Amino acid sequence: MLKVKVCGLRDNITEVVGLEPDYIGFIFYSKSKRYIEELPDDVLKTLSDTIQKVGVFVDQELEEVMDKVERYRLDCVQLHGHESIAYCSSLKKKLDIHVIKVFSGNDLPDSNVLDAYGEIIDYYLFDTRNESYGGTGQKFDWTAINGLKLKKPIFLSGGISVDDLDEIEESGIDIFAVDVNSKFETKPGLKDVSLIKRLLELRK
Repeated sequence: MLKVKVCGLRDNITEVVGLEPDYIGFIFYSKSKRYIEELPDDVLKTLSDTIQKVGVFVDQELEEVMDKVERYRLDCVQLHGHESIAYCSSLKKKLDIHVIKVFSGNDLPDSNVLDAYGEIIDYYLFDTRNESYGGTGQKFDWTAINGLKLKKPIFLSGGISVDDLDEIEESGIDIFAVDVNSKFETKPGLKDVSLIKRLLELRK
């Protein structure tokens, strides 16, 4: 079954968690409209073990990332900036954590670069490049990754809505998970629970 990650949580975390998506994302990048400074203790204490907590970072110091991982017991980090292979490798060596590396824009690195990252990271995430780093609502050109033979599973992001689900599943691209954000909220950080519920019900 297609996995679902709901990213940019902030204002109604408990409601979204109650729907039990596979992954939930918290953005620790201060310039984001969905920036969350602290995670609420009550949510962390009651969170099901089946839901993976993802921290989203953009070109931040390794020590800052490590601090958030340890403080909130994150399961994954999502690196949304220009983090190098060496940076990803250092993170993996220091922490027992999954790394999701974002590749943005329709001009993707060549296959050699993607393969080199694939030796280190756990997942690729393909998204639309924007200065706000995430939640733009702009569609990513999925055909850009069709036919790629990658070493790790793919998260697909970039303006995904419920109406895109059939097209994604019929695209022939081997997608592990969809990462949804702006198309599933009423304002930045406040998610539309009914839309998320529908997405979870419709996935195959």
